[in-house]
Amino acid sequence: MSRSPTDSLWIRLAILYTFIQTMVSMWMTDALLLQRALVIMAPLAACVYLVWATRHHEAPNRTFWLLIIMGLLLDAVARWISSGNDGVVLAGPSEWNAENILWSTSVVMFAVAIIYLFRRAQGLLRGMRFTLDMVIICVTFLTVGWEYMTIPELSEGVVPTVWRALWIDILHFVCICVLLFFIWVLYYKTKQLTKQTALYLCLGGSFYIAGTLLHIYLGGFMHVDIGSYLYPLHSLSVFFVALAGGQHIQAKERLLQERRSRPLGTLLVKYVLPYSVLSFMFVLLAQRFGGWNSLFTGLSLCVVLILVRQVLIQIENDRLLEQLHSSFKQSESLAHRDDLTGLYNRRYFNAQLSRSLHRADRAGSRVALLYMDLNRFKSVNDRYGHRTGDLLIQKVAQRLQSLESKGILVSRLGGDEFTVMICPAGEDQELIWMAEEIWILLSEPYDLEGHDIRTSPSIGIAVYPDHAKNDQELIGRADAAMYAAKERHARWHFDVEQTMMLQLLEQKLD
Repeated sequence: MSRSPTDSLWIRLAILYTFIQTMVSMWMTDALLLQRALVIMAPLAACVYLVWATRHHEAPNRTFWLLIIMGLLLDAVARWISSGNDGVVLAGPSEWNAENILWSTSVVMFAVAIIYLFRRAQGLLRGMRFTLDMVIICVTFLTVGWEYMTIPELSEGVVPTVWRALWIDILHFVCICVLLFFIWVLYYKTKQLTKQTALYLCLGGSFYIAGTLLHIYLGGFMHVDIGSYLYPLHSLSVFFVALAGGQHIQAKERLLQERRSRPLGTLLVKYVLPYSVLSFMFVLLAQRFGGWNSLFTGLSLCVVLILVRQVLIQIENDRLLEQLHSSFKQSESLAHRDDLTGLYNRRYFNAQLSRSLHRADRAGSRVALLYMDLNRFKSVNDRYGHRTGDLLIQKVAQRLQSLESKGILVSRLGGDEFTVMICPAGEDQELIWMAEEIWILLSEPYDLEGHDIRTSPSIGIAVYPDHAKNDQELIGRADAAMYAAKERHARWHFDVEQTMMLQLLEQKLD
């Protein structure tokens, strides 16, 4: 994926910053004030970059990144306090100091950001289930770690105060690991994040995890003072998080194309995650208390059968929901389509025209409307019958459908009336060329049930905001232009002269 100049500059600055911070940590160990300044400048710079990036995001994504920014700011303050070794001890155990509370709050902000984005995409109930899944995984990791790591270490004579001083760091490590896992769940399940965004977020979290592990092992157990040497890892962590925000902007169009739930995400969240964790904990429970005796074996068999039953119920519910969703999409499509031709109907056309005018106002562009009907259509109905008239309408619709592309909407309003909406519209000459193309396309003979039928359209052209101030006025002006074409026996009518007169009048008024 190609990078923007802003991202390339950001990467170069991040590499230079990390190199300088590494050199200061290794060769200027007495420059504590400089080290503290470098510690806090990295997350602050990342926050400034993300604030700039969030201006280009959609509202849900903007809220997600603002929560990330709040977490980074809390992390920056915590590292500033920690680097000066002047944490304010609160009431209670000695490990409860200001920086640990700030770090814990920053982890909570990151979790809230992920949950918020999932809830926006999947709804409130699924968001609550997603939150419960995160808590289940955290509890599982902490329980297994306590049972198989902490208790054996304490039984071998490790000083309990070491674990009391490190348990918050271990908690942060577990929580960040869980959050990285659920970032990929969010990517596969909702497609609210692009692959590059998820990758850079996970790289940032990986550097955070590496620094935390080194702090726990070397600082907690080996009693090696490595605090200043870990600062570059933390800087790389926030730099990658900021880079993820920039990637989210560039990949917006590709994200819209990829935004669909993948089967892997559904399988992971609904089946593998909850039932595998429960099975794993059940096996550990069996090994810890008494082994696989007859009672425990029978209980295990019942649990397995209950799990299988729940999976079958979930699969059945998923199928019903998929059928309901398919039926809803089909009914929605039928509500927007014309029964005879399959083109968009008047209701959908009116809604899209109104939206297009709003988009044109924001972008400073134009919207063109080509309004047409068929000449001699009534005589075709009277001479050959309504069935042949319906076949003619269908053939005309098929030819008009060949014009549909990005920015061009073809609709049938009723009877023999059709519209072609172009947004954004080009120059006036391009619209005239489009009208000529449509006239030639629809004027070719039609072979209908052995009858060679010839007809041609009368086309009226109107442009917003040149000819009208709102959607209904635009439709009226295009309709009037169509009747003007009929009166002149012309292929099309486009009141360019009146547009120029209106522009001159506006200039004089200004």
